[in-house]
Amino acid sequence: MDEPVPRVPANRPGGRARAADVAAAARVSIATVSLVANGKAAGRVSMQTQARVEQVIEQLGYVADPAARSLVTGRRQCIALLAHDITNPFISLIAAGVTRAVGTGTQLLLASAGADVRPDLARIAAFGVDGILVDHPASEHVAGLGVPVVHLDDPDADESLPRAYFDLAPGGALLAGHLAGLGHRRLLYLDATRPWATFARRRTHLLTGLSKLAPDTIVTPARSDIDIDTTRQLVRRTWPRWRVDGVTAIVTATDVQAFGVLAGLADLGVSVPGQVSVASFDSVPFAQLTAPPLTAVALPAEQLGHTSATLLLALIDGRELGSRVQVIPSSLDVRSSTGPAVTR
Repeated sequence: MDEPVPRVPANRPGGRARAADVAAAARVSIATVSLVANGKAAGRVSMQTQARVEQVIEQLGYVADPAARSLVTGRRQCIALLAHDITNPFISLIAAGVTRAVGTGTQLLLASAGADVRPDLARIAAFGVDGILVDHPASEHVAGLGVPVVHLDDPDADESLPRAYFDLAPGGALLAGHLAGLGHRRLLYLDATRPWATFARRRTHLLTGLSKLAPDTIVTPARSDIDIDTTRQLVRRTWPRWRVDGVTAIVTATDVQAFGVLAGLADLGVSVPGQVSVASFDSVPFAQLTAPPLTAVALPAEQLGHTSATLLLALIDGRELGSRVQVIPSSLDVRSSTGPAVTR
């Protein structure tokens, strides 16, 4: 005969089960409930008792109090992601990867420092997080925080720091080969205004590939904020001059800038890729939905988030690591925004 399902006292506010209810129903101490609920039962509680407590926990729907759990485990079950722009779809993908890695038992705190603001990691650590993921050049500000820190997308961070970043060489070379093969010899490269290593390497690997495959290629430099409307207005003002200069392809440092380029060209009635090709770095899912779909060096942001969060969790748990540095390869997604160079 099955034992009756224990019930929470009817006068309990909200009907929420407490550790004392579980203890009474399972005929154990509250301390035993705490050990089982917080994954600390191994070697301390018999398997039979543990199974009985787990059954009652499930029947009552008991959830351990986060504050009490942190006292037992020494962890707050919360990590922070510091990014320069949480509205950027690339950052959203990183956050999605982090969430997938940490699961439902750990909360994610999102913090934004702004592109030109010195990030205050100490203030974020003061929230009581177990660790911090940093997608912002801030390697000189991590000492003495008291929590593990992992850097994202910063290939030039100090070699002693845990980090995950992209190997931009394969993607840059593939894009160079793609454009050179289409006959493009006059390009405009629209860089980001932020002097960050990831953007410098994107530009360098593309230019290096072009110099090897088509040394006669001329690349005109330009810069813009990573903002759709800003880039759109820049294209509306400047495309006539770029066209006179013979530009047949525009490459941007990010997808967001490429979205602005496509919008500005559409405003001017310029056909892509009929009159000019457009390509970028990032390849977020929205790049498949633009008109036309955007050719882009694929930097798997969700994988970056997952990899960096997995590394951070290992550091928090004190587990042995094969490597404190994780490098993610880039590739190329060829879509219909690039075509043969126009002969003028």
